[in-house]
Amino acid sequence: MSAIDTTMLAAMREAIAELLPDTCTILSPTSAPDGYGGVTTTWGTATASVACRLDMKQGRELASGESVQPFTAYTLSLPWDATINASWRVVVSSVTYAVTSINIGQSWKAVTRCELEKV
Repeated sequence: MSAIDTTMLAAMREAIAELLPDTCTILSPTSAPDGYGGVTTTWGTATASVACRLDMKQGRELASGESVQPFTAYTLSLPWDATINASWRVVVSSVTYAVTSINIGQSWKAVTRCELEKV
């Protein structure tokens, strides 16, 4: 028997939904031939106005050429049933982020969490 029954899981999902103060737009890519042997990718809205919470995960500086470039990773929390893919993008407050990973192995699906980087 599971430690959490369906009623408890529904209550967890409801409580988490109250902790998602912002909204985001989830973008999916479409690729098309560019006529020169390559491919052009365009981004279209997969889902608009998705409840979310964006948190800064870490900040560090990376050496690039002879300069130091700031780098920050983010964690995006979405409703448990949000549809998102690790190759997609997300727009939060007019800033576009690339999805780098998605949690997929949790025992109880109460929230979807994604790791993001600014585009």
